[in-house]
Amino acid sequence: MSNKLITIDKAKKEVERLKKYIELVENYETYTLEKWIIKRYAISNSIRKILEESADEGITNNGVPLDRGYISSVINGKATDELHRIVRLGYRHRIKPNKRNYKTFGR
Repeated sequence: MSNKLITIDKAKKEVERLKKYIELVENYETYTLEKWIIKRYAISNSIRKILEESADEGITNNGVPLDRGYISSVINGKATDELHRIVRLGYRHRIKPNKRNYKTFGR
């Protein structure tokens, strides 16, 4: 736990926000490969873990093993529901600092 001070009202709001997120993830139906990827990313925040899990479970995309590019494109694709929107925002926020490292200098 962080040493940052927080008001009781802010703490209560954060608890409610987290409860809603947990409920959203736990009740998320994964009847398509894309939804399975969204839920797995919401749980782990790790493409590597999704790759490992899909390999362990034999999950493929039309017979082709999942790859990092496909998983990234699903997460980054047009949000189809609330969980996808949340996951996409978090993913983009997470990769944003990395994109700065690849910019070329002198422009």
